[in-house]
Amino acid sequence: MTPKRLPLIVAIIVALLARPARSQQVKSSNSNQTLSLDNGQIAVTVNTTTGGITATADGKPFLNNLGEGQLTATLADHPVALGPAKSIEIQRGDGSIDRIVLTPNVPFLFLQRTLRNRADKPAIIDRLTPVFLTLPTATPLASLRVLGCDGLTPADQNRASYTFLAAADPQTRAGVVAGWITNDRASGIVLSQPGDHGELVLQGRSDYGRLRLDPGASADGEIFAIGQFADALDGLEAYADAIARYHHVKLMPIPSGYCTWYSRPHGGAADEKSLEALATFAHDKLAPFGFNLVQIDDKWQVANRDYTTHKPNGPYPSGMKPTADMLKSLGLTPGIWFIPFGWDPKSPVFKDHADYFVHHADGSLYEVKWAGTCLDMTHPGAREVLRQTVSRITHDWGYQYLKIDGLWTGMATQILYPNPAVRDDKLGDAVFHDPNKTNIEAFRDGLRLVRQAAGDDVFIDGCNVAQNMRTLGASFGLVDAMRVGRDIGASWDKILPSMTMATRLYFFHHRVWHNDPDCLMLREPLTIDQARAWGSWITISGQLNLVSEWLPGLPEDRLDIVKRSMPNTNLCGRPIDLFDRNDPRIWHLTAGTGENRRDIIGLFNWDPKNPAEISIPLAKLGLPSAGGQQSLIAFDYWKNEFLPPITGDLKATVPPASCRVLALRPVSDHPQVLSTSRHITQGIIDLSDERWDPATRTLSGTSKVVGNDTYELRIVLPGNATIVTAEIAPEDKQAGVTIEIRDAGPRARIILHSSANHDVRWRLTSSTPGA
Repeated sequence: MTPKRLPLIVAIIVALLARPARSQQVKSSNSNQTLSLDNGQIAVTVNTTTGGITATADGKPFLNNLGEGQLTATLADHPVALGPAKSIEIQRGDGSIDRIVLTPNVPFLFLQRTLRNRADKPAIIDRLTPVFLTLPTATPLASLRVLGCDGLTPADQNRASYTFLAAADPQTRAGVVAGWITNDRASGIVLSQPGDHGELVLQGRSDYGRLRLDPGASADGEIFAIGQFADALDGLEAYADAIARYHHVKLMPIPSGYCTWYSRPHGGAADEKSLEALATFAHDKLAPFGFNLVQIDDKWQVANRDYTTHKPNGPYPSGMKPTADMLKSLGLTPGIWFIPFGWDPKSPVFKDHADYFVHHADGSLYEVKWAGTCLDMTHPGAREVLRQTVSRITHDWGYQYLKIDGLWTGMATQILYPNPAVRDDKLGDAVFHDPNKTNIEAFRDGLRLVRQAAGDDVFIDGCNVAQNMRTLGASFGLVDAMRVGRDIGASWDKILPSMTMATRLYFFHHRVWHNDPDCLMLREPLTIDQARAWGSWITISGQLNLVSEWLPGLPEDRLDIVKRSMPNTNLCGRPIDLFDRNDPRIWHLTAGTGENRRDIIGLFNWDPKNPAEISIPLAKLGLPSAGGQQSLIAFDYWKNEFLPPITGDLKATVPPASCRVLALRPVSDHPQVLSTSRHITQGIIDLSDERWDPATRTLSGTSKVVGNDTYELRIVLPGNATIVTAEIAPEDKQAGVTIEIRDAGPRARIILHSSANHDVRWRLTSSTPGA
């Protein structure tokens, strides 16, 4: 059954149609009976006589609410961080306002309610469902797939997800993306279920827990977005872009390095001696490849949930500052773990200050499993303790990277780890010092305090949304990275859950924040194929890469995975089959344009027992000319071999628990670089300025070569052409760089060697095919 209509309802009928983006301003018009908005992509009309609300997307039906009688509505400018928006404001009988908002060049319709209390006593709001969306589709619901935080299901099943939902046809990827742009006071939930007539019904719910509105007071509700896309992957990425735009996100460069937690035998927080040994090794062997961070994890602190100082008889008896100074002296960023909002009330800093903590209604302290007792981020005294702690760690000790764990303690809710499904977490049962603050407001105030105390130059990694998924939307705009994966381990069954969660949320990466899937694991019992697969997935997805292994003791073939996965590309890979399966197997990473465009396809078999036969039409990959009959050339990175040309479908066999990483380029009538040896992305981070000069039959480019690391260019020449000469720039030769032709072609291999990191300019001349 279709759910009963709620008091504030906006019914939106969405056809799964393609909508090309056009640069337009929002236009508005007003007649005696209708109000209209048009941003060149979506046009909305409200009939004030009937109450009907209609809309089109590129002239095709998009919204059709037949209305329930006369209403009062006005046109208004509605400037928000998304741009110079315009809105239709619908006045409700209780004094509240519904807004339908369009903004230029953003492919979403936005909905927002402003609440108003006209009563003579305070109003307490637990939850509100201000949005009701009906999405008819020609595709049977059982064939559509709905993606949320808790996975992928057929659209004919009831679903609920934190923050967002997307529904798409797996065959075409056409679909709808809906979600909350803001979670400032409320935690946003999106629900879906089948309707009475084959349509998909979506609802947008705001969970406040306890929002207090005094008599005469008003409060802006959260902003909800819905859009339709020819490719729902485009829609998910546009949704993340809209969130980033609203919150003025400016991402810091993504680091690559080491976390002590899982490292054996020096796990936990490690210690002064072992950390210096590891840092020296990393400086000598890995920093040239992009390694630049060492992060100390749990167990450095004076007590289990007391971060005011170090443990005098613990792993860092000299204190935390000397170790930070040592790391900086080696050119590495020092990082440290702590829980900002979960503390031990018996700590000396809280003597006689039980009021600094959140309470239950019976007066008892609000304590949560594992993370401690919840510090009240609405209490000035508690805030000062946290401010001093963060300032001490960052400014006095010198740590420039914070891994802040147990985030849900700042909301004073229950842990839901590791299941990401929507469930009761007692939101609203906490008693804060400021009764006018909701749980989400208190949490966001706490994150802002961490940022203010640390400074804008400190990288903040939130950890982690799996503990309570409300921290997903509630952290928008306030952290540089977010742990989206569960705790990992050096086994295939521990890797898979982290991969799954990080894949579902892939589109937030490099837009809202940098996704952190937890650590790169390499040691046995992982096989070398499994270690390469995990390293390749982290690299191609682009997510945070912190290895947690005792690096000086790693075998060379596993240490090589660290070298080939760093530095981070600062790009976001895309899971092509996201709507086909819960654990997508096909990832695409692209960068550059023209001769410098690189396309990497990662094929992953997550099954530990059976080989995977993977087949996908080239047109579905979005590669240059893949929609026609043009062939592609390919190089398999880990097999270190050229593959036969590919036409029509990409087909590959992938052994159990392993991967294949392919560089792909269209077949050309001139020589071109297909792959390099430096990095798993085969040219994306190390190759630039590739150019072909037909007059001189010269191929040239610039390669970032790591000192004492053999660098290989893998080049494909047309027909039976070969490389005739290979040269480097005079200044490179003077610096001691050498070049040699290992294989002249037509599948050529050219070797560069330098004793130091160097940007090498090279030139290759080729013979004429058939000559």
